Amino acid sequence: MSAPPESEVDITSLLQPRQGYLWKLGGGQEKGSKWNRRWFVLRDNVLMYFNSPKDFTGFRDKPSGVVLLEEGNVRTVDTGALQKYTFMLAHPNGESVVLAAETEKEMHEWMQAVRTSRMCITDADAAMQNETQRRTSAEHQIESAIDLLALGKGSDADQALLSIEKELESVQGEHREVEVEKEKAEKELKELMARFKLRKALLHWRHRKLTLSFRTLIRTVFSERIQTADGKKASADARLGVMQDELDKVVAAREKAEAAKRRSEEMLTKELTLKKEGEAEAREFEKLCGLEDAKANNAKEKIAAMEDTPLDSKEKEEILQLGAALHSLQSESEMLQQQLKRKVQSSAK
Repeated sequence: MSAPPESEVDITSLLQPRQGYLWKLGGGQEKGSKWNRRWFVLRDNVLMYFNSPKDFTGFRDKPSGVVLLEEGNVRTVDTGALQKYTFMLAHPNGESVVLAAETEKEMHEWMQAVRTSRMCITDADAAMQNETQRRTSAEHQIESAIDLLALGKGSDADQALLSIEKELESVQGEHREVEVEKEKAEKELKELMARFKLRKALLHWRHRKLTLSFRTLIRTVFSERIQTADGKKASADARLGVMQDELDKVVAAREKAEAAKRRSEEMLTKELTLKKEGEAEAREFEKLCGLEDAKANNAKEKIAAMEDTPLDSKEKEEILQLGAALHSLQSESEMLQQQLKRKVQSSAK
């Protein structure tokens, strides 16, 4: 059985990544104060971390965080904090992660593992192609051996038969190797599918990080413009509030003016009504005064006529009664005139 090529790596080595506890500086930057203990797993060019080993059951699990090692630089760093054996993973784009180990040996082992981490590639199609060629050559050799046996060449035929048997055994061995390589290829395919899903999650995480970085950059570059726009907006809102207050005052004054106008119209209507009533009462009073004047004139004429004639005591009493009645009529007429003047004056007001 032939040995596998040196370029091939056993797929079982991929199932044994480096993993263990490390301390991570919170905030994802070189400067910080809070250290968190996380379970880290190193796989190819990806460093993942979980809250505890229970959260990691396979590479299909979603980690708490991911650190890409491509184009990264690992070096020791002195944070001057509680953790002593610290090292940092830095990227050209400015992102960095500060980690710490329990001992100096663990720190150097992790740094060496990060430096030597790489992708693993196998080539199973080449092995399948060589096997087909071997099968074809073996079939040709068997046919040639049968022809030799048919011609009666015993010794050559025995030797050919032995060589064919050996070749058959080698072919069977290579067939078994191909079956093993097939199983490896199937395992590798499954692993590649899991790696693809992991890369997809990493791309999603990187897209989110880039989006946040772009927003931060925009806010930093255009901070002055944003502040100016916010100031203009605040002043515009203040002017709008003042204008709204003035508008409310104008509306209230207009409502008051309309209410005063309605009251004045009502008073004018009442005044006209009272004026008409006073005029009607004045006309009636004039009629009454005319009637009273006529009665008074008649009474005066009767008195004057009676004065020319001799009167007895009874007639004198009647004349005195008529004079008293005339005097009372005059006083009532004066009182009615005063009441009429008051009504006219009140209606005019």
